[in-house]
Amino acid sequence: MADHYQTGVKMTYRGKLLVAGPILNANPVFTRAVVYIYEQRDDGSVIGVILNKPSEFKCSSLGLLKDIPFDPQLDETFVHKGGPVSETSVLLLHTNEWQSTNTLQSGELAMTSDMLMIEKLSTGNTPKGWRMFAGMSIWTEQQLAREIEERAWLVLDKPSNHSIFDYNGDDQYLKAVDLCSKQTFSKYL
Repeated sequence: MADHYQTGVKMTYRGKLLVAGPILNANPVFTRAVVYIYEQRDDGSVIGVILNKPSEFKCSSLGLLKDIPFDPQLDETFVHKGGPVSETSVLLLHTNEWQSTNTLQSGELAMTSDMLMIEKLSTGNTPKGWRMFAGMSIWTEQQLAREIEERAWLVLDKPSNHSIFDYNGDDQYLKAVDLCSKQTFSKYL
């Protein structure tokens, strides 16, 4: 992958999944992590959220902090640990048919971070698919390219909404590894 930089071709990570390789097993943040990359900036920043690391903090607790009662159906929905950067930032990854005042479109998905999203969720006004995060993961393009070259990450192109929202924890990691292997073998079949 680093060869792309040497030839002047810029790698596009936005909309891809990063799946942690065994080399990251010693890293408590990224062990068996599945990261969705939702933004790649002109300054070289690559930004994503860890999909499969739920916290013990319920989404409805965010409403309590702001005196907003949540729909009881959402009481068992948990905030995920999006990454080690800006851990107090609250982000909502969701399908793009839904939006709020601060929504960044990212293909079939979008990322929102504002107070209105919490108010909308509290009333049951939710996207078709969504997951809430505290914090994010950020790399420079060169740093991520180096980590991929060192086999710290497998890269999954064009993940489905099903693979992003319908799995969690270790199940999501195993599904992502399976999808990466199918993607790799499809190049040779």
